[in-house]
Amino acid sequence: MGTIQGGTALNIVPQDCRLDIEIRNIAEDAPEALLGELMAVATSLEAEMRETSPEAGIRLEHLSDYPGLSMADDHALVAFILSLLDASELERIGYGTEGGLFQRELGIPTLVCGPGSMAQGHQPDEFVTRDQLARCEAFLARLIEALSGPEARRRLDAGSCWLLPPPESLSSLCQDA
Repeated sequence: MGTIQGGTALNIVPQDCRLDIEIRNIAEDAPEALLGELMAVATSLEAEMRETSPEAGIRLEHLSDYPGLSMADDHALVAFILSLLDASELERIGYGTEGGLFQRELGIPTLVCGPGSMAQGHQPDEFVTRDQLARCEAFLARLIEALSGPEARRRLDAGSCWLLPPPESLSSLCQDA
Protein backbone atom coordinates (compact mmCIF):
# COMPACT_ATOMS: atom_id res chain seq x y z
CA MET A 1 0.00 0.00 0.00
CA GLY A 2 1.41 3.37 -0.95
CA THR A 3 -1.01 6.21 -0.23
CA ILE A 4 -4.67 6.55 0.78
CA GLN A 5 -6.63 9.73 0.04
CA GLY A 6 -10.27 10.55 0.58
CA GLY A 7 -12.80 12.65 2.41
CA THR A 8 -12.93 16.23 3.60
CA ALA A 9 -13.39 15.86 7.37
CA LEU A 10 -13.16 13.18 10.07
CA ASN A 11 -16.90 13.20 10.80
CA ILE A 12 -18.10 12.93 7.16
CA VAL A 13 -18.26 9.68 5.20
CA PRO A 14 -16.12 10.35 2.12
CA GLN A 15 -17.67 10.21 -1.32
CA ASP A 16 -14.44 8.87 -2.83
CA CYS A 17 -11.37 7.07 -1.60
CA ARG A 18 -8.22 6.59 -3.63
CA LEU A 19 -5.59 3.97 -2.90
CA ASP A 20 -2.29 3.99 -4.74
CA ILE A 21 -0.63 0.59 -4.60
CA GLU A 22 2.11 -1.23 -6.39
CA ILE A 23 3.05 -4.85 -6.78
CA ARG A 24 6.73 -5.70 -6.92
CA ASN A 25 6.99 -9.17 -8.30
CA ILE A 26 10.08 -11.29 -8.56
CA ALA A 27 11.23 -12.15 -12.06
CA GLU A 28 9.83 -15.68 -11.88
CA ASP A 29 6.27 -14.45 -11.15
CA ALA A 30 4.24 -13.13 -14.06
CA PRO A 31 2.79 -9.70 -13.20
CA GLU A 32 -0.32 -10.54 -15.24
CA ALA A 33 -1.21 -13.33 -12.80
CA LEU A 34 -0.79 -11.02 -9.82
CA LEU A 35 -2.88 -8.32 -11.50
CA GLY A 36 -5.53 -10.93 -12.28
CA GLU A 37 -5.73 -11.87 -8.59
CA LEU A 38 -6.08 -8.20 -7.65
CA MET A 39 -8.86 -7.72 -10.21
CA ALA A 40 -10.71 -10.79 -8.87
CA VAL A 41 -10.58 -9.45 -5.30
CA ALA A 42 -11.76 -6.01 -6.48
CA THR A 43 -14.66 -7.51 -8.44
CA SER A 44 -15.79 -9.57 -5.45
CA LEU A 45 -15.45 -6.63 -3.06
CA GLU A 46 -17.33 -4.33 -5.43
CA ALA A 47 -20.28 -6.76 -5.52
CA GLU A 48 -20.41 -6.76 -1.71
CA MET A 49 -20.21 -2.96 -1.60
CA ARG A 50 -23.09 -2.59 -4.07
CA GLU A 51 -25.36 -4.67 -1.83
CA THR A 52 -25.17 -1.79 0.66
CA SER A 53 -24.72 1.11 -1.74
CA PRO A 54 -25.67 0.53 -5.42
CA GLU A 55 -23.59 3.49 -6.62
CA ALA A 56 -20.41 2.08 -5.03
CA GLY A 57 -17.68 0.95 -7.35
CA ILE A 58 -14.03 0.11 -7.72
CA ARG A 59 -11.92 1.30 -10.63
CA LEU A 60 -8.48 -0.18 -11.13
CA GLU A 61 -6.00 1.55 -13.40
CA HIS A 62 -2.81 -0.25 -14.41
CA LEU A 63 -0.26 2.51 -15.00
CA SER A 64 2.89 0.54 -15.74
CA ASP A 65 4.85 -2.58 -15.02
CA TYR A 66 8.51 -3.04 -14.33
CA PRO A 67 10.02 -6.50 -14.74
CA GLY A 68 11.88 -8.22 -11.95
CA LEU A 69 15.55 -9.05 -12.40
CA SER A 70 16.95 -12.55 -12.08
CA MET A 71 20.16 -14.22 -13.14
CA ALA A 72 20.96 -17.93 -12.83
CA ASP A 73 23.75 -18.59 -10.34
CA ASP A 74 25.63 -20.66 -12.93
CA HIS A 75 25.55 -17.96 -15.64
CA ALA A 76 28.99 -17.03 -17.03
CA LEU A 77 28.44 -13.36 -16.15
CA VAL A 78 27.96 -14.28 -12.49
CA ALA A 79 31.28 -16.16 -12.43
CA PHE A 80 33.02 -13.27 -14.19
CA ILE A 81 31.72 -10.62 -11.76
CA LEU A 82 32.43 -12.82 -8.72
CA SER A 83 36.03 -13.19 -9.89
CA LEU A 84 36.38 -9.41 -10.10
CA LEU A 85 34.79 -8.93 -6.69
CA ASP A 86 36.88 -11.69 -5.12
CA ALA A 87 33.63 -13.07 -3.72
CA SER A 88 32.01 -16.48 -3.62
CA GLU A 89 28.37 -15.49 -4.01
CA LEU A 90 26.18 -12.59 -5.05
CA GLU A 91 23.59 -10.93 -2.85
CA ARG A 92 20.01 -11.00 -4.11
CA ILE A 93 18.31 -7.60 -4.23
CA GLY A 94 14.74 -6.82 -3.30
CA TYR A 95 14.18 -3.61 -5.25
CA GLY A 96 13.53 -2.59 -8.82
CA THR A 97 16.14 -1.46 -11.33
CA GLU A 98 16.35 -0.88 -15.05
CA GLY A 99 18.22 -4.20 -15.20
CA GLY A 100 14.94 -6.08 -15.57
CA LEU A 101 14.16 -3.98 -18.65
CA PHE A 102 17.55 -4.79 -20.20
CA GLN A 103 16.86 -8.49 -19.64
CA ARG A 104 13.26 -8.49 -20.85
CA GLU A 105 13.46 -6.06 -23.76
CA LEU A 106 16.97 -6.69 -25.11
CA GLY A 107 17.91 -10.11 -23.76
CA ILE A 108 21.04 -8.67 -22.13
CA PRO A 109 22.39 -10.65 -19.15
CA THR A 110 22.28 -8.12 -16.30
CA LEU A 111 23.59 -7.85 -12.76
CA VAL A 112 23.36 -4.87 -10.40
CA CYS A 113 26.77 -3.98 -9.07
CA GLY A 114 27.81 -0.78 -7.36
CA PRO A 115 28.64 1.02 -4.16
CA GLY A 116 26.23 1.79 -1.38
CA SER A 117 23.46 0.00 0.40
CA MET A 118 19.71 0.36 0.14
CA ALA A 119 19.75 0.64 3.94
CA GLN A 120 21.02 4.19 3.32
CA GLY A 121 19.38 4.84 -0.05
CA HIS A 122 16.20 6.64 -1.11
CA GLN A 123 15.71 8.40 2.20
CA PRO A 124 16.76 11.65 3.87
CA ASP A 125 20.52 11.93 4.30
CA GLU A 126 21.27 9.00 2.00
CA PHE A 127 24.97 8.36 1.55
CA VAL A 128 27.73 6.15 0.18
CA THR A 129 30.79 5.70 2.40
CA ARG A 130 34.30 6.47 1.20
CA ASP A 131 35.24 2.84 1.78
CA GLN A 132 32.40 1.73 -0.50
CA LEU A 133 33.57 4.19 -3.17
CA ALA A 134 37.16 2.94 -2.87
CA ARG A 135 36.03 -0.69 -3.25
CA CYS A 136 33.94 0.32 -6.27
CA GLU A 137 36.90 2.13 -7.82
CA ALA A 138 39.07 -0.97 -7.37
CA PHE A 139 36.35 -3.16 -8.91
CA LEU A 140 36.04 -0.81 -11.91
CA ALA A 141 39.82 -0.88 -12.42
CA ARG A 142 39.71 -4.71 -12.46
CA LEU A 143 36.73 -4.60 -14.85
CA ILE A 144 38.54 -2.24 -17.24
CA GLU A 145 41.60 -4.50 -17.18
CA ALA A 146 39.47 -7.59 -17.82
CA LEU A 147 37.66 -5.94 -20.73
CA SER A 148 40.74 -4.35 -22.31
CA GLY A 149 43.65 -6.60 -21.32
CA PRO A 150 45.15 -9.65 -23.04
CA GLU A 151 42.07 -11.84 -22.43
CA ALA A 152 39.85 -9.26 -24.10
CA ARG A 153 42.28 -9.15 -27.06
CA ARG A 154 42.02 -12.96 -27.33
CA ARG A 155 38.22 -12.71 -27.48
CA LEU A 156 38.41 -10.00 -30.15
CA ASP A 157 40.87 -12.06 -32.18
CA ALA A 158 38.42 -14.97 -31.94
CA GLY A 159 35.75 -12.74 -33.48
CA SER A 160 33.75 -11.80 -30.39
CA CYS A 161 33.43 -8.21 -29.22
CA TRP A 162 31.50 -9.32 -26.13
CA LEU A 163 32.45 -10.84 -22.83
CA LEU A 164 29.64 -13.29 -23.54
CA PRO A 165 27.98 -14.22 -26.82
CA PRO A 166 25.74 -11.29 -27.78
CA PRO A 167 21.98 -11.66 -27.68
CA GLU A 168 20.46 -12.00 -31.16
CA SER A 169 18.85 -8.57 -30.79
CA LEU A 170 22.30 -6.96 -30.53
CA SER A 171 24.44 -9.28 -32.66
CA SER A 172 24.52 -6.79 -35.55
CA LEU A 173 26.52 -4.41 -33.37
CA CYS A 174 29.39 -6.90 -33.26
CA GLN A 175 29.57 -7.59 -36.99
CA ASP A 176 31.50 -4.40 -37.77
CA ALA A 177 33.64 -4.38 -34.62
